[in-house]
Amino acid sequence: MTSSSTPLSTIDFGRTTLSEALHKALASITDNAVPEAITPAMLHTALERPPEAHLGDYALPCFRMAKDLKRKPPEIAAALAAALPAVNPEWIEKVETVGAFLNITLRPAALAKILVPQLREGTYFSRLQAPDRPRVMIEYSQPNTHKAFHVGHMRNLALGDALGRVYEACGYPVVMANYIGDEGAHIAKCLWYIHKTQQKAPAERRGEWLGEMYSQATIALEDAPPDQVPALNAEVSGVLRAIESKQGPIYEEWKETREWSLADFNDIYAWTGARFDHVFYESEVSEESQRIVDEYLKSGVFVPSDGAIGLDLKEEKLGFVIVRKSDGNTTYATKDLALARVKFRQYQIKKSIYVVASEQNLHFKQVFRTLEKMGFSEARDCFHLSYGMVTLPDGKMSSRKGNVIKFRELRERMEQELDKNLEKYRGEWSEAEILDIRRKLAVGAIRYGMICSDPAKDIVFDLPDWLSFEGNTGPYLMYTYARTRSILRKAQEQAFLPSQAHLELLQGPEEREMLRYLNDLNGVIQQTLDQNKLSLLCHHVYNTCKVYNRFLAQVQVLKAESAEARGARLALLDALSQALRYSLKLLGIEPPERM
Repeated sequence: MTSSSTPLSTIDFGRTTLSEALHKALASITDNAVPEAITPAMLHTALERPPEAHLGDYALPCFRMAKDLKRKPPEIAAALAAALPAVNPEWIEKVETVGAFLNITLRPAALAKILVPQLREGTYFSRLQAPDRPRVMIEYSQPNTHKAFHVGHMRNLALGDALGRVYEACGYPVVMANYIGDEGAHIAKCLWYIHKTQQKAPAERRGEWLGEMYSQATIALEDAPPDQVPALNAEVSGVLRAIESKQGPIYEEWKETREWSLADFNDIYAWTGARFDHVFYESEVSEESQRIVDEYLKSGVFVPSDGAIGLDLKEEKLGFVIVRKSDGNTTYATKDLALARVKFRQYQIKKSIYVVASEQNLHFKQVFRTLEKMGFSEARDCFHLSYGMVTLPDGKMSSRKGNVIKFRELRERMEQELDKNLEKYRGEWSEAEILDIRRKLAVGAIRYGMICSDPAKDIVFDLPDWLSFEGNTGPYLMYTYARTRSILRKAQEQAFLPSQAHLELLQGPEEREMLRYLNDLNGVIQQTLDQNKLSLLCHHVYNTCKVYNRFLAQVQVLKAESAEARGARLALLDALSQALRYSLKLLGIEPPERM
């Protein structure tokens, strides 16, 4: 996917100021003859964060400039070290050289005077916005009706929803879309089993019950005696044909049971706070799929092969992409092609992101390349956000075998565990507030657990670990935010107010580190978007919380050594709370104001 990054010069105050100062310092050591290749933008990109805070706020490797300046890198570093402090003494506190590296420490007061007010006012994050962003569609969740919605589905939901929030934060018009699998063999198996065994639907939890029927149908077919398998498969095929005929009692039953699943999905989306601007259904693109095959067969893009029709991508090591099988039916790939055309034409989508498990890596390579062959330039900005599987401590889940943690069970187990922590507040807080906090903690825990790891990696769902208030968890981040709000409330009760009058007093190592993480936040959000990797933002927020909690352990706030220091620290805490709340919102997490 092509990148449309916001220029870092608009979102990283320290780096911007420093790159401009470095360019002026270069002018002073070259008699105003800085080579054209060495621009403030180039220096901006070259600046790095040292691996350890004591080495400085930024480091400039001087190797890239050696050829243009015709000087050795250590000599360049030494010359800049001598010239830089005089260029901008208000911002630059210390400069040291380590071989060819220039290590630079900024004055925290200069950073604080810009960062703290903008974070408190809410203008800091608006710097990520940029005009004329292309319209983006993020397709995520994509459950199948007549199957159980289980804990594994939550990784897709959490990744897609949070990614959409990040794109919107960076100024993109975003269409959040769902593509629900409401037709196919799995539904035929489910309805066949219900009729075969004369099952009666319960009064409640009917969507979940359909998932159980599908699992039992699969097991029954797998365990059937070999001599009965052809006849049973024929019966299932008959149910599938009846559904596809769009008439008759089985078709009506399909419509009714489909609604049971959709109702369950909508309840889950409401509880988790997921948003969808449009929902596509697999059943809606079946006819369009057939039309696409005919159209592009006629134009010569698709070719016949052994009774099937498709596109030969063997030279690109993508095999032969079948778009219509020899029995006349289209494939999943064909339906994705049809859906893509709808996205491009009807919704004017320029970037399309598909959040789908890594099992479909080859599929999407084939689909995107086929779209290019069909003449869709938008295919170059199609991206498959591939993610690893969610497993249980004792192994892989399977809807087919029924060994999954269903969403209802997941929710109930989380709520039971959280009730243990919230029990002490009963009688002190209203029942409505306790239930609201419990929901926010449960949603935050499951969302964060699903996205805090690199999406390419498989993850193990471990409920006690994910609900812990210690370590890299959603509850730890939410607790840190609530702790901050608690301190600010106590300050207000004592008539202590945040003050920006003496931000120059934020000089301690813990305060410096907090300012450093706050300054980096916009850049991390931009990197998260550029790489479509939410774990980058998760790790930054977690590390920010760790820095903040170290600050609270080492520095007095309400009992500060002076009223001026107290006011400055309260302003810093307020700025941090705004940053945490905004960051968690991007991750789809709404933290409680108290815990």
